[in-house]
Amino acid sequence: MAEMAGPAGQIVGVDFNEAAVQRARTVVSALELGNVEVIAGDLHEVDPATLGGPFDLAYTRLFLMHQADPVRTLRRIAGLLRPGGWLVAQEALRSPPPRSHPHLEALSGYWNLVYEVLDRAGVPAGAVEDLPRSARQAGLEVAGTNGCFLTMDPAVGFEVHAASLAAVRERATRLGIAAGRVDDLVRDIRAAKGGGYEWVSSGFVLDLTLRKPAAA
Repeated sequence: MAEMAGPAGQIVGVDFNEAAVQRARTVVSALELGNVEVIAGDLHEVDPATLGGPFDLAYTRLFLMHQADPVRTLRRIAGLLRPGGWLVAQEALRSPPPRSHPHLEALSGYWNLVYEVLDRAGVPAGAVEDLPRSARQAGLEVAGTNGCFLTMDPAVGFEVHAASLAAVRERATRLGIAAGRVDDLVRDIRAAKGGGYEWVSSGFVLDLTLRKPAAA
């Protein structure tokens, strides 16, 4: 999901996945966040007037990694920012995959399947690794690059990974990946929650801070 924050505290989230949008709207309603709006649609096709702006800040997490043309998407986001506005992106690298102790092979299978989906969807190889270069091509300045991974309690971490995989099931099957392969991995990951594991990690995430040049 891509999120934008405006100068008056207005926050707008956009995602093409209807299920993700509905989950986000449920959270917004439960927390009574009157300044937050979540829109279902393709960021490239949504009318900018619908979104509002220009925005001070845009934030993406596990969003740019799904884009077949990252430069085009970054240009679109840059067009929604005011001069001097910021974009913070957190996107997962292909390698290394999530890990656990002891080792759970299904985590590697899950990560490989997610990237197989991206490959079949036309996402270029190395899209996340190349994001700094793509950002410059889109007219943005690279203010900082970093990276991190998280270690989580197994009950939480395995459920996060299982739910993330389940969320791509429909897209995977549309692209010719057997539903049973997805379901088997989801089952194995969820079963690990009670399997005596010490910890589970996220994938390695690239943290990228970008700035739209100020007006001359």
